[in-house]
Amino acid sequence: MIKCKFVRYCYFIVLCGIHLLESRAQDLRHPEAYIQAYDSAYRYPYPKRWDMIELIHPVLFRHLGTKEGLLFRNRIEELAARQHKDEKGVLIAQISKMDYLQQTSKVPLSEFENWYKMCINEADRIGFEEIKASFAFLYAANLTFNYQKDVLALYYLHKSVEYSEATKHVISPIRREMLFVGLSRIFYQFDDFASAINYGKEVEKYNIGVSYKFLTLDVIGTSYLKTKNYQNALLYFNKGLQMYQKFFTKDPSKLGWKGILLGKKAHVYKAIGQLDSAIYYYRIGIEDTRKYQLLDNTCGFAINLADIYLIQKKINEVEPLIDLAQESTRKQGNEFDKFQLHQLLSRYYTTVGNFPLAIQHKDSTRFWDDVLEKRRGKNVQIQADLQLETERRRNTERRLVENIRQQQISRIVAIVIVLLLSLVVFVLVLRQKLLVKVKEKELEIRQQEAARLNLIEQEKAKRDLIIAQMKLEEFTNIIIAKNKQIELLVVENTEIDNSFSIQQLRNNTLLTDEQWDNFKILFDKVHVGFLHRLREKIPGISPAEVRCMALAKLRLDNKEMASSLGISVNAVRNVWYRLKKKIDLPEDATWGDIVDTI
Repeated sequence: MIKCKFVRYCYFIVLCGIHLLESRAQDLRHPEAYIQAYDSAYRYPYPKRWDMIELIHPVLFRHLGTKEGLLFRNRIEELAARQHKDEKGVLIAQISKMDYLQQTSKVPLSEFENWYKMCINEADRIGFEEIKASFAFLYAANLTFNYQKDVLALYYLHKSVEYSEATKHVISPIRREMLFVGLSRIFYQFDDFASAINYGKEVEKYNIGVSYKFLTLDVIGTSYLKTKNYQNALLYFNKGLQMYQKFFTKDPSKLGWKGILLGKKAHVYKAIGQLDSAIYYYRIGIEDTRKYQLLDNTCGFAINLADIYLIQKKINEVEPLIDLAQESTRKQGNEFDKFQLHQLLSRYYTTVGNFPLAIQHKDSTRFWDDVLEKRRGKNVQIQADLQLETERRRNTERRLVENIRQQQISRIVAIVIVLLLSLVVFVLVLRQKLLVKVKEKELEIRQQEAARLNLIEQEKAKRDLIIAQMKLEEFTNIIIAKNKQIELLVVENTEIDNSFSIQQLRNNTLLTDEQWDNFKILFDKVHVGFLHRLREKIPGISPAEVRCMALAKLRLDNKEMASSLGISVNAVRNVWYRLKKKIDLPEDATWGDIVDTI
């Protein structure tokens, strides 16, 4: 039986490989060359079909690692599902899209949340309950990595567990084990080590890929180390080392993994007081991680080894390790590494008698300890907020269920009432027909009257608009004519003192406050909404600037504006300069340039 399954699996992989060779050279704009590769997966029923679709990805799309390639893969998967008329397959393609968004991009949170809800609703509609755990998990991963919504992320992580438990009788082992791998790693990120260990141990029950299993063993061992369960930590680090020796010694992508595990094993030996063993494994871990540039691990190992030598008063051994730790921490160290480094330096300088530096590093130790304490406090707060959020959402769900029940009852009552009313309506139908005809005739008459009144109103509005335009044109023409008259008087009477008459003529053209109110009414009728749009576009515009802009809309020049407003031409120019600064116009801009944009 096992041999038969293995042969079928090999046949499936070979078939995908053939499609890969045939389509590798195809342009990404021609997805049809790839779609046929999914035909073999669609020969299987669910849940096996889902597993087969997932197996195609690493074979068929190995060369499409770019952002465009991921989108292309998602498009192919969706097209194949639609071609086979498989609604569940279309929903599986949405998982690939969510995975792509988590890795490569970020959409607005509200849009992403609506999309997640749509996918869950679609899963409910088509009865695809087992996919909801995957959606909830990827949604949680997006919330924490892309939106820093840690409380919501934890809530949806627990939600994914609920979905998984509810569908464990139908969900495939592959789906379930991959979910546990992700849960173990993300709970570890939230310092929830108990949950990380719990779900990591679930992974051990499944026969998953060795890389995932190796990383999960590392998470379990490190979680035990964080919780000071040193015996189990050592057990899982040894399991990881055995797996490394068996599977990864010749894998170039796993170089340095052995050094990481040996260094963590040294942490355990240091904690239980076996310092000779700790020194031995720290040295190997430092050498291996430094060789493969895994400096975030190197700095931690170097700090702890230097701490042991400091305890043993081997100062000559401490100094090169301090240099290495400082270099590694500067390049890749995290907050905890910096805390440990300054703590070590404070003790080292105290030992060698350099008390000023010892005090300086002690202060730095306090600083980084405060930083770490805040982070620990944040995680505690996240857990507390999670309880509140969970309770709030459960109450919301209960209310929703109750509302749905009430709606169902209301619908039943409404149906009964409608049936009763239908009987009454049936009796009144004949009488109602006559009333309807009468009302239709009355409605027709009212509509005709309304149309006539509307036509009269339109004609009146047109006349008012024409009158307003004429008054506005008359105002403009008066200004222009009086300006010309003033200019002629000034030219003809240069030797005669007629300044008083000229000034009187100028005063007659002033746009006073009372006249401005009347002018504004006419202006708004002709140029509807112009002044409102002007204030919206230039929020800080002054009343003088508004008046100048209104006159500019009438195509008056600076001299005509000055005459209308009773100010000098220079004052008009100053208004223009202020306006240009407010809206950042180029030097050669004119009144008309800005007026045309309003």
